[in-house]
Amino acid sequence: MRCSIGLLLFLVAHGASAGEAARAYLEDFRLGDATIRVEGWRELDPGRAEAACLALGYDCGDDPDPARAATRFLKPQFATGLYRGTARVLRQRGGNYYGSFEAPPGFRICKAGIDLVGGEISRGALFAGSIQRTGRDGLGFYAALPADGSGVIAFRLLTIAVPAARFAPDICWPDGTIVFLCVGDRRCQASHVYPEAELR
Repeated sequence: MRCSIGLLLFLVAHGASAGEAARAYLEDFRLGDATIRVEGWRELDPGRAEAACLALGYDCGDDPDPARAATRFLKPQFATGLYRGTARVLRQRGGNYYGSFEAPPGFRICKAGIDLVGGEISRGALFAGSIQRTGRDGLGFYAALPADGSGVIAFRLLTIAVPAARFAPDICWPDGTIVFLCVGDRRCQASHVYPEAELR
């Protein structure tokens, strides 16, 4: 996977057929101080991504199509103000950012996780994410830097998307599920209902 990641291939989704499998996406989020170093998925050992997928019940390495295996993990990077990452920022007001790690066309968000141990959030910052299936389907987020605009919020996440035709409410997490909530540098936690949301 390291070679695939090095190629920085972008996923081009043209919709999904009913027979298509679920997809796992490595997601990166970084807001604020660029001097604070937090590694993104592309810089980690490939085994870390595999372990994250397995934590959510999906085998990222089990794909007979090498081209699809290469692109499955990657999404385009966006940049808006102090933000860099794979989520789309939908609205920004001062140091407050609202957006979504979007499911591709023809897919619906199923599950998501966050690497809390490998992330960073400054005192006075806030980062929260929940499953959202109305409007822009995906893992919605709210992020806010401290009032003075300093600090950083930087995390690795993973989203699992399933073809809309194969979406199963009894397998996928409910709409509105809070996946993570980080309030400053001391209180950062994944879902109490779905503890596997904390990627380990």
